[in-house]
Amino acid sequence: MKGWKWIVVAFIMTLPGVIGQFVALKYLEKEQPLLGSLLWGLAVIGAAFLLSWGVEAAQEDVPKALAFSALALLAVLPEYSIDFALTYRAGTEEAYQEYALANLIGANRMIVGFAWPLVILIFLFKFRKPQVNLAKGQRVEIGFLLFAGLYSLILPIKGYIDLLDVIVFVGCFVLYTIRIAKSDVHEPELVGPAATLGELPKNKRRIIVALILLFSGFVIFLCSHPFAESLIQTGLSIGVDEVLLLQWFAPLASEAPEIVVCVLFTWRGLAGDGLGALVASKVNQWTLLVGTLPLVFSLGAKELKALPLHDTIIDTTGKTIEYDLIGPMLVTSAQTILASMIILNLRVSLKGALILLGLFVGQFLVPKYIAGVDSHYPIAAIYFGLAIYIAIREYRQFVPTLVSLVSVKFVRKEEAEELRLHGKEEPSLRPAIKH
Repeated sequence: MKGWKWIVVAFIMTLPGVIGQFVALKYLEKEQPLLGSLLWGLAVIGAAFLLSWGVEAAQEDVPKALAFSALALLAVLPEYSIDFALTYRAGTEEAYQEYALANLIGANRMIVGFAWPLVILIFLFKFRKPQVNLAKGQRVEIGFLLFAGLYSLILPIKGYIDLLDVIVFVGCFVLYTIRIAKSDVHEPELVGPAATLGELPKNKRRIIVALILLFSGFVIFLCSHPFAESLIQTGLSIGVDEVLLLQWFAPLASEAPEIVVCVLFTWRGLAGDGLGALVASKVNQWTLLVGTLPLVFSLGAKELKALPLHDTIIDTTGKTIEYDLIGPMLVTSAQTILASMIILNLRVSLKGALILLGLFVGQFLVPKYIAGVDSHYPIAAIYFGLAIYIAIREYRQFVPTLVSLVSVKFVRKEEAEELRLHGKEEPSLRPAIKH
C-alpha cells in the first residue's frame, strides 16, 4: 500500500506542470519564470520517478536484450529530453549552443562527482563498511567508460563535436549494448513502488506499467523544454548566470530519480548494485548522449553542422559574447578517466570517493582564473595526475578489463572463481543495466 502512495504522490507532482503547459505557457515562461521553473521542474522529477519505477517493474516481462537497449533509453529520457530540447533550438539560436553543452557537462560531472561518492558514504554510514565492491562482470562497463573517456580528450583539442565523434560514440554505445546483452545478468530485487508494481498479476501489471511509461514519457516530452526555457529566463530576471542554472540545477532534477533508486539499493545493503547502475548510467550518457547531440543540432539547423565548444555568439539579450567550454569539457573528460581508474580494480574505497567528491565540490570554490589562467586547466591536470598514478599502481587490471570486452567466457570464469572463493552456490545479484 505504501508503494501506491508514492506512485500517487509522483503523479500529483506532474499535474501543475502539465496544466501550466496548456493554460499559462507564455505567462509562466516570460512573466513568472521562477514559478514556471518550479512547476515544470517538479513535473519532470515526478515523471522521472514514475518512469524509473515503471522501467524497474517492466523487467519482470521484458526480455534481457530488450531491457538493455530500449529500456536503457527510457530510463535516461529526462536528461536526454532537456539536452535535446536545448540542442535542437541551438540550431537556429546560437545562444543555446552554450546552454546545451553546459547541461551535458553538468549532468556527467554530477553522476561521478556527487552520486558515486554518495553511495560510498551512505554505505559507510549505514553498515560501517568503507568500501564498495563491484561484480566481476562490471569490467565491461569500466572498459567502455575508459575508452569513451580517452576518446573524449579529442573534443577539447578539436574544439567541436562532429560527425566522426557521432560515429565513434554511438558505435561505442551499440557495441556496449550488444556486449552486455550476452552477459549472464541477474536482475535486482525490486524495491519500493517498483516492487508494488512487480507484485501485480501479470496482465494487470503489463497494462499499468505500459500506462505509467506512456504517461511519464508524455510529461517529460511536454515539460522538459519549458523547464529549460524558464530556467534561462529565471537567470536573466534575477541576475543569476543562466548557464550555471542549466549546468547544475537542471541535471539535479533530471538525475534525481536514478540517484534516489541507487541510494535505496545502498540503504538495503546492495551498494554494489547501486554503484553499478550509476556506472552504467555514466557509460550511457558519455557515449550515446554525447554522440547524438551533433545530430540533434544539425536537425535544428537543417544542415549538417558540428557543435562548437567555443564560439562568438549573440546571447538572449542581443549582446555579442564569446563562450568557451573547452576547459569544462577537458575537466569532464579528465574526471571520466580518473573515475575509470578508481573503479578499475572493482573496489571503491572511502578515499576514492572523497577524491571524486572533493574535486567536484572544489570546482565551486576555485575562482574562474588563477594568475590569468583558466582554472579548468589546473583542475584537469590534477585529475590527470591522479589517474596516471592509479593506472601505474593498478596496471595489472588492464588486461582482464580489455579481455572482458570481447570474452563472455572470461567473465563467467572470473565470476565462478569469485563464487567458489566465497563459498557461494548461487550467483549474487547484479544490477540490470538500464540507466
